[in-house]
Amino acid sequence: MTACYQLLVGALPASGQEMGSLRRRLRETRWPVLPDSDDRAHDLMLSTLRPFVEEWDRWLAQPPRPGAGEHAVLGNGARRVHVARFAGAGRVPILLLHGWPTSFLAFHRVIEPLRAVASEVVLASLPGFGTSPLPSGPWSIADSARLLAEAMSAMGHRSFIVHGQDWGSVVARAMGALEPDRVLGVHVSAGLRGFMADGSAAEPAWTRLREFVVEGGGYLQLQSRRPRSLAFALSDSPAGQLAWQLDKYQLWQGELHDDFGLGTDFILANATLYWLTGTGGTSMHIYSLPTGYPDTGSANVPTGVSVFRHGDFASRAVSSRENELVAWYEHDTGGHVASLDSPSEFLSDLTHFIDLVGANA
Repeated sequence: MTACYQLLVGALPASGQEMGSLRRRLRETRWPVLPDSDDRAHDLMLSTLRPFVEEWDRWLAQPPRPGAGEHAVLGNGARRVHVARFAGAGRVPILLLHGWPTSFLAFHRVIEPLRAVASEVVLASLPGFGTSPLPSGPWSIADSARLLAEAMSAMGHRSFIVHGQDWGSVVARAMGALEPDRVLGVHVSAGLRGFMADGSAAEPAWTRLREFVVEGGGYLQLQSRRPRSLAFALSDSPAGQLAWQLDKYQLWQGELHDDFGLGTDFILANATLYWLTGTGGTSMHIYSLPTGYPDTGSANVPTGVSVFRHGDFASRAVSSRENELVAWYEHDTGGHVASLDSPSEFLSDLTHFIDLVGANA
C-alpha cells in the first residue's frame, strides 16, 4: 500500500462498494471529441489525462491495510474539522494547512522529518475539503481560522506554529491575527493574500503574476463567481474532476516532470479523496469567502515566507509591509506545492523557522 493510500484510508475508510463504483466510472469514461490539432500549448491534452485515468483504476486495486496517522473529526454539529496527528520528539507542535486543489495529503513527504523537530505534527483539512464539512450559512476565512484554533485547543495545544500553502497561507495568517497569544509563528509557501505581489513595487513576482492571470487565470473567475455550475460537472465525472486538477498542476508547474513534481501517488489519492467526499464544489467555495476580520496584518506574529520558482508570486515588499517578516527564503527551483515538489528545501526552511520562533516555547 502506498504512503498516500495509507493516509487516505486513515481519513476515509471507504467501502469496497464505493471503490468499485469509482473504478467502474473510470472504465466507462466518455472521452470528448476534440480537434485533431490544438495551438493552445498550455491547455490540458487528452494524451496527458488518459494515462492518469487508466493508472487511477489500477491504483484503486491496492489491497486494504490499516491507515496511517491518528485521525479525528473535532467539533460539534456542522462546525467540525478533520485532523491527522503524528507525535514528534520536538518542543513545539506545528499545524500544516493545504490549499486548493490539494489536501492534507500534500504533506505526506514531510511528516516523518518534521516529527524530529515538532512535538506533534498536525495535518488539517480546511472546511469544505475532504471530511471537514463546510457549515451552512455565512462563513469566512476568520471562521475557518477560529475553528482550527479550537481544534488545536481540543488536542491540548496552548501554543503552536502554523504553516500554510496557497489558501492555507490565508487561513494561517488569519490565525496569527486572531490568536496572536497562541500562534508562535506563521510560515507560508505559495502565499496569497497578504503575501502576493500587488504592483506596488517593481518586482519580478508582479510581472509573473500578470502573465499568469492572462494565460491561466480564467479558473479564478469561474470558481469565485460560478462554482456551483462547475460543481455539477465535477461531481458526476471522476475523469472530469481529475482533469480540472491536472490542469492547475500543469498551469502552475508543468515544467516539473510528467507528474508535475507531485508524484502519481499523491495525484490519484487526492483525486480519490475529492471524489469519495463529493467536495469538488464546497472546496471551490473558498475562492469567494470574505476575510471576516480587520485585515491589518498578522498582528505581532513572526512570519516566514518561502518562495519557489514556479507558480509562486509572493513579494518581499508586500510580505514585509503586511506582516512581521522575520525570515525570507527564496529558491530558484520548485513549484506551487513545495512540500511535494521540493521537500528538502521546504523542510530546511520550515526547520529553520521552527528553531527561530519556537526556541522559547
